[in-house]
Amino acid sequence: MKEHVINKTCKEHDPEKYLAIASQSSGYAKLCCYAVKKLNENEIVTSYENICVALWRMFPKCEKFHLAGFEDMPDTDYMEKLVKLRSTPNDQGYLTGGNVGTHAKKFRKPWQLTRKGQLYANEAEKIFSGDIASPEIRKKEERPPDTVENIFKYIWQSELFIEFAENQKSDSVDALSVCAALNMRYSQSRFKDDLKRKCESFEHHLNSFENSGISDKRFDQTRKFLAWIRKEVS
Repeated sequence: MKEHVINKTCKEHDPEKYLAIASQSSGYAKLCCYAVKKLNENEIVTSYENICVALWRMFPKCEKFHLAGFEDMPDTDYMEKLVKLRSTPNDQGYLTGGNVGTHAKKFRKPWQLTRKGQLYANEAEKIFSGDIASPEIRKKEERPPDTVENIFKYIWQSELFIEFAENQKSDSVDALSVCAALNMRYSQSRFKDDLKRKCESFEHHLNSFENSGISDKRFDQTRKFLAWIRKEVS
C-alpha cells in the first residue's frame, strides 16, 4: 500500500470540510464523485477497489466510511452501496460504467462521472479549495425508538399480512406486494437477496423483543408470515 500511487496522490483532506459535506443531503455521493475526479486527474483507473481506497485515504473520519467502533478500519460494505448501487441511473445517477453484473475483469469498465456526478465533484472541489464556503454541519435527526409498532407497522398494515392473518392467503404472491409489505425497494436482480436480509432483520427484532420480555400476540403470526413469503417466492 505504501508504494501504491494512490497512497502518494490521495491524502486526507480538511476534516472540518469533508465532515460538513458528508452531513448534507447527497453529501457522501459528492465525496464519492470527488474521489473519482481526483483519480481521473492523476491517471489512476477508477475501479471500484481504487475508489474505495481513495475514499478511505481522503475522508477517513467520515462516520459511514469506517466500521462502527473501529475508526481505523474502513467499511467497504457502505462504500460498495455508494459506488455500485446508489450511483446508477436507476437510482441517483451520478456514476456510469462498472459492469458490476460480470465477474470477468476483462469486461469491466472504469466508473465514470455523469453530468450530475461532475456537478457533485465540482461542488466538493470548490469547498475544499475555499472558492465557496464550507456548509455548516447538519445535526443528525434523532432516530425514532425501536418500538414494536415502528418496526412492524408496514407488515401489520399491509393487505398481504391482513389476508394471511385471516387465513385468506393468495394463491400467488407477487414481488411488488412483498416489497410493499416489508418496506423494501424493488430490484429484479437483487430481490431474493434483499428479501432474505429483510426477513432475517425482522426475525432478529422479534427475538430481541421477546428476549427483553416484550410480548405481542402478533409476533407468532409475523414469524409464520415471513416464513410463508420466503417459501412462496423461492
